[in-house]
Amino acid sequence: MTIVMISNKFQGGGEELAQALAAKTRWPTLHRQDLQDQARKLGIKVGRLETSMIKRPSMDEKLAREKRLYLAFLTAALCEKAREGDLIYTGRAGHLLLPGVGQRVRVGLTAPMEIRIKRTAQALNLSQDKAESYLAQLDEDIEKWIRYVHQVDGNDPNTFDLFLNLENMSLSHAADILCQTAELPDFQATSESVKLLDDLLLASQAKLRLAFDDRTHAADLQVQADNGVLTVTYPPHQEAIKGYIPKALADLEACREIRCTMAETNILWVQERFVPGSDNFRQIIQLAQRWGAAVELMRLLPMGERVGAPGGDPNAEYEFGPRQCPSAPSCGFEVDDTEAALDDGGLGRVQEELVSLGRCGGQHTVCGGHAKILERVQDNGQYALVVIGDLFLSKGHSVRTRRTREMAMNIRDRLKAPVITAEELKSRFLFGPRQAMTLLGFLAIIVMLYGLVFNHQTAVMHFLSGSFHRHYKWVGSVAVVLLIPIIAYLYGTVTGLALKLINVD
Repeated sequence: MTIVMISNKFQGGGEELAQALAAKTRWPTLHRQDLQDQARKLGIKVGRLETSMIKRPSMDEKLAREKRLYLAFLTAALCEKAREGDLIYTGRAGHLLLPGVGQRVRVGLTAPMEIRIKRTAQALNLSQDKAESYLAQLDEDIEKWIRYVHQVDGNDPNTFDLFLNLENMSLSHAADILCQTAELPDFQATSESVKLLDDLLLASQAKLRLAFDDRTHAADLQVQADNGVLTVTYPPHQEAIKGYIPKALADLEACREIRCTMAETNILWVQERFVPGSDNFRQIIQLAQRWGAAVELMRLLPMGERVGAPGGDPNAEYEFGPRQCPSAPSCGFEVDDTEAALDDGGLGRVQEELVSLGRCGGQHTVCGGHAKILERVQDNGQYALVVIGDLFLSKGHSVRTRRTREMAMNIRDRLKAPVITAEELKSRFLFGPRQAMTLLGFLAIIVMLYGLVFNHQTAVMHFLSGSFHRHYKWVGSVAVVLLIPIIAYLYGTVTGLALKLINVD
């Protein structure tokens, strides 16, 4: 069930490479244009979406909904084809689809510009100069499209497994390389990758059903799937559609359970192990209840040791290549210990608590680093907050703190949402003993300063406009310049803490 996903530019040889690979492997091929035609037949306005997203740098709510619908269709179509067996897909950004699925071979392809110009001139009956200008504008538009749809740079080397240059390589030899690459154990299906593929298919099918159902098509819904359980969140002002969601998804294949949660927004909580009743749990629940938010859980498992491979150095501290996760069932490796196989890091118990509180936003398990988090959440909607909790538990306190902060910074740079660590959560959003002491201390200072000013008005006026001022005018100016920002800071802090005390953000 290997999926070779070839991404290339217009007239860059992608379709020809797919055909050469199919001739060697007998695998079916699927092209982006085929899926676009199917999407149009379903009523998805792909052309309008492309034009709007390329010409306008910002998307309105309607376009954002259209984009999510288009991505849901692409994901569902690819998952259905991939479940039938091996597959070859070509498109402008195929390597960014099916996030997290391990049996993908994400292939980038480039060809000399002069060859692309000649092919374009011949295909569109253009002069060489016009063909060159056309390609330059098209490449720029495609880069905009990829950035707006997938929220990443389409040329980022970290998003590819293999990149081929056809300048000095024939299509036949490139196909040979892909054949050998696709046969590597690193790109074979595992139980976990198959489960993730099934979850992506189920979530995408649910999104399509809800989007095309007359009762729910106008709702702003977030959909997650995990092991056959669908979690659908809806905003409070659309509570009337709650009863229609299960009806729209009633006969959806592979769906075991449907959970509907009312939420104004989502909070993503990333942690290695979850414990109901812990400090982090209580703080996040308190914030979620104040905001009316659903809590989406993500268990992040750090990479373990490298999977052994012939020729590897057993004494090397670090080696490149795939690394297995410490939790076998979450990453598709077989284990003999039944108790260990059932260990989900507390996800199940915490999710049960969230369901009982009406704050469940779904769950994920991810193996890797910040790139895997971003890959998994890139199409899951907007988050009001991302909380990076307890990670790297096998490390010492200083290393754990440093790496957690680095993780938060890396995610903050790429995700359009506030990202904080669990340590920062209480100080920034919640009211506790430290905030109470700060409130009382700053309030006392403000009262003291105002008391001094009002009780010594004669001295103040002498200082600002009397004989002292006539001899030392600059002193009064400096004092006012320094005092005003201090008063403003103290007053702003007290006001913010007071609002936080009464749960007003």
